Amino acid sequence: MSPRFVLTETGGKLAIRASRPGFDASDLTLGGEQIVFDSSWPEILSVLAASWQLTGTVSVETWTADGGVTYTRRYRTVTFATLPWEPICIGWARQINGSGQVTYTQTPSASYVDHCTFTVGASSGVDTAYIIFANPLTQADSREADNGGSYNLIAGVHPTRGPGLFVPRRGADAYTCPDRDLRLTIERPPFQIAEAGAVWRPASATMTVNLRGSYPDFPPVIIMASEDRGSAPSVAAGPTVTWVNASTIQITITSTNAQALQYIIPAYDPAYVHGPDAVSTPRVLMDASAGLAISQRNVNVEFAADSQLLFRASRPVLHVAERKAVNNAGVAVISKTALTTNPVGPPIAFFGAYRLGRWWSAAGGIDMENFALGAPSSLPSSGAINYELFATINQEKKLRAAWAASNSTPNLRVAIVDHSATLLDDSDLYSGPALQAESTYDDFSGATVGSAPPGWTRRYQATTGMAVVTNAVASALTGKAIRVTGGFGTPSASTYAEITFDAPGSAVTDCEILAGIRMVNGPIVFPMEIMFRRSASSTHQAAGVVCDVSGGVASGQRLWFGPTYDAAAGAADFAWAYDTWYWLRLNIKGDQRRLKIWPRGSAEPTFWNLSFVGPGSASGYVGLTQWGSTTTPYAYLDFFSVCTTGRPAWGPLP
Repeated sequence: MSPRFVLTETGGKLAIRASRPGFDASDLTLGGEQIVFDSSWPEILSVLAASWQLTGTVSVETWTADGGVTYTRRYRTVTFATLPWEPICIGWARQINGSGQVTYTQTPSASYVDHCTFTVGASSGVDTAYIIFANPLTQADSREADNGGSYNLIAGVHPTRGPGLFVPRRGADAYTCPDRDLRLTIERPPFQIAEAGAVWRPASATMTVNLRGSYPDFPPVIIMASEDRGSAPSVAAGPTVTWVNASTIQITITSTNAQALQYIIPAYDPAYVHGPDAVSTPRVLMDASAGLAISQRNVNVEFAADSQLLFRASRPVLHVAERKAVNNAGVAVISKTALTTNPVGPPIAFFGAYRLGRWWSAAGGIDMENFALGAPSSLPSSGAINYELFATINQEKKLRAAWAASNSTPNLRVAIVDHSATLLDDSDLYSGPALQAESTYDDFSGATVGSAPPGWTRRYQATTGMAVVTNAVASALTGKAIRVTGGFGTPSASTYAEITFDAPGSAVTDCEILAGIRMVNGPIVFPMEIMFRRSASSTHQAAGVVCDVSGGVASGQRLWFGPTYDAAAGAADFAWAYDTWYWLRLNIKGDQRRLKIWPRGSAEPTFWNLSFVGPGSASGYVGLTQWGSTTTPYAYLDFFSVCTTGRPAWGPLP
């Protein structure tokens, strides 16, 4: 069993790390998808203030900008002790209908050094929900540096707070720092993710999402929606989330485009009030197998229910891995700025724009539109100019910004959070006995050389394309593999064949595929494609390796999801080598797609190289498309395994 909690000393400083189930917390190569908490992270997103239902006075402000345009805004204010910077914040308008359903709409939120304001809708009876993080929006925290001689971790008795666990921000002393500088403490909960996921939304549709958990307090939901079509984003407003019941939400946006939606359910209780325990109570559990847990006051951590835990090592916590800044001279432009981080999947991002004399902030992600930047809609009546500035992080992993001409000069700040909203379930962990009995596979050992492999059906081919079995393939598992030839003795300079593996059936939906692949020649754009849910040549989806410099990668070596007719195409850099055997594992679950690749003979990595969300065709075959010619093979496939039970596809690994 992998140790999920470690207490170590690094550079003369104590540090703690807690990992998700199935991952070794002592493995320093793991990132934000696998490590839940690391006290050495420079900026951990902790909550300064939050409320799921703020009522009371609504203020109104009116101002003129952008060449005489008048803006009117209704808002509520939350004040706090002065900070050395403007904090990250996000807000929602909250309404309850006659049936008790709670609806949230993300609204523009303005940040200042001593207060934040949250836009309120024009109608009466609208409450406000908000989160203010104890982290800067406009720049990195200049205090985030280790001070010599300071205490950066206390696992024991604090002189004024009592026994427990206390981890401050970097640069702060755990003995003397105020509440807001504690990133992990028995006194208040950090911001954790109770649940997250992604779904594909058809055009002009409201998405209903059945959640894995139940949330009777109906918390606000962070929503991100894809809108990256290579030009200025077209979404006008949104998104809105309605709680149908404690385990079902509906997501509505105004865009008519089909797109991916990501959602995050926060694991945070803003009503929790800390204080001394009535009697001595064990509240911190540090266990190599279970990880790290912190319970609420007066609750024994050894017997605490999930709702009674302030921190749990299987719930991810967020930290800022990178910040970007973009300025503009007030002209219409679409710019792209490369990121220094290399996120595996769609990470969460917090955007801020300096517009009209204030900082507006909201949330977004890779290929995820940030709707609430720029000038807010003029309330209670429509304004002349709405949503002047948009920002996304596109699949090339570049910050992409667009804004309208003839408006005030905007300045954009982005905090890239090292975590994805397409999370792994604990049930997906690669552990347990061999899964050979649950998988259907073919190593082509019994196939006839020079013929199509038995149990496979040719569904489509270009001209004379044909997939045939060949032998004497170096280092192939059984010496045999599939390659594409011109077929029927007719030469073809470049052709492809599409074949399906019949054994899993024609109605495959969720599945996992493990394939042994080797690229041997090029250039060719798609030397190897793994198909899934193939009902017709124009409707299937695919994933594979790419040799194409047009994707912004100098080497052209990438992993990718989706052919050109798939609007949700995604890609990740991967410098694969010719004449090298790789294992390619593809996981399809609902609308979520995950892919990993590693050289044969090495250990399977614990992380996925690429996570993405795409349109989900109902069902179909699984198989592959290969490119080749009569004389020149472009790729070989020597193993193909499919599992449809929700478990990993079996293979003779490593």
